[in-house]
Amino acid sequence: MRSPLNVKLYRSNLPIVEDGAGSSVQEAAEAGGGVLRCFPSFVGRKFCLPGKNLELADEDYFPEGPHGWAIDERWNGSAILADTGNGIHGEGLCHFHHPDGYLIPMNAAVHTAPDFMVGPLYRTLGGTGFYNKEFDNLYPLGHHMHPFKPEAYNFNAWRNKRYRNDCHTSVGLMEYFTEEMLADCVRDFIAGKNNYIRSHARNLLIRMGTGFLTPTRLLHGPAAVNTEEPQRDRDDFRFYQSHVLAPEGEVFLGQELLYRHLDESLTGEDRVQRLVSDIDLRANKDPFVIEKHLLLPIVDEAASQGGFRDEWRVYGKPNGDELFSLRQFELAPGAETVLTGPAALCILHFSHGSGTLGKHKVEVKSGIRLGEPLDDEFVIPYDPARTGGGVKLVNTSKTEPRVGTRCWGPEAWGHKLPNAPFE
Repeated sequence: MRSPLNVKLYRSNLPIVEDGAGSSVQEAAEAGGGVLRCFPSFVGRKFCLPGKNLELADEDYFPEGPHGWAIDERWNGSAILADTGNGIHGEGLCHFHHPDGYLIPMNAAVHTAPDFMVGPLYRTLGGTGFYNKEFDNLYPLGHHMHPFKPEAYNFNAWRNKRYRNDCHTSVGLMEYFTEEMLADCVRDFIAGKNNYIRSHARNLLIRMGTGFLTPTRLLHGPAAVNTEEPQRDRDDFRFYQSHVLAPEGEVFLGQELLYRHLDESLTGEDRVQRLVSDIDLRANKDPFVIEKHLLLPIVDEAASQGGFRDEWRVYGKPNGDELFSLRQFELAPGAETVLTGPAALCILHFSHGSGTLGKHKVEVKSGIRLGEPLDDEFVIPYDPARTGGGVKLVNTSKTEPRVGTRCWGPEAWGHKLPNAPFE
């Protein structure tokens, strides 16, 4: 075996090998029939509380105790690291299983075998350009925005077993809200006062089976539900809501979450005005901001045959650019199909059922322990997607459906991608 690194993933005993990643990832894909099996990557944040829809054992949601960081995210198919400050090696980064029993970091595979993993777009993107994250918070997340990365949501009923159809996501700001009101909210946040900015937002009542696209610089506060989030490959965010719900009531988030990705030399009113100008106020005050970005499911009738149902949940081209897309599928008990798609890297994540995918076993578990290998997340690299002719998917259960999603990145579908309301 090639020489392993002298570190391992959190609570995992599997060796990690970067050396020769370009060749080892192709060996792993060949052994899997063109499919790579992923080691799960759970991510913790110090300012979040778990919604407990990620199927971890209860004691593993707070791995460092009740006052440490808490796990409310799982990153699927990510070639970047999470920016959490937890000091955990490889947090957020996808690792592939090699048949010889070691893990291959996805970033090493992408950068040493770009033609195999990503294809020609690597020369433009410098990476994969996207990943698919699950977010699962106990309370509504504070009103925040992403300065650089757009993201989207898939509201998947199979990952929301505690959902009771009464959750709202806050979006944008009401039309009466002025630039000076925003500046006052920023000043209150800096002073440690409750700025109540979420009370000025519009609200989307979550309906399972739909999607939503969030552009950059648009304020939003996701509901207390599990969301599957295809997004660009960044981990950037900035909070504008000063206080959020916690078991003990409303708590102050801290100014460091307001100052993220901000020039440290800015102080006083210069800092306030920069924080205000970073918000796209016109887009936030659009009275149709929810209608424009709500994505109703679109069934692919041609693909939905023989007990297989496949539908678009995330689609469209913001500002004319295809950034990412996601389809959710369901395979009836005892049925099988061949998954086909564009010549592009694809991330698969299963949320229910068991069976096979290519040469891999698929099983969705609950009571997951941190550091435990799973059989529910896979990646199809660009080259097998281009040349393989599809991957066989089998549901071995006689009673339960197989449910999963497939996610693609920039310029995967081209003219075949459905149009969204915001186009």
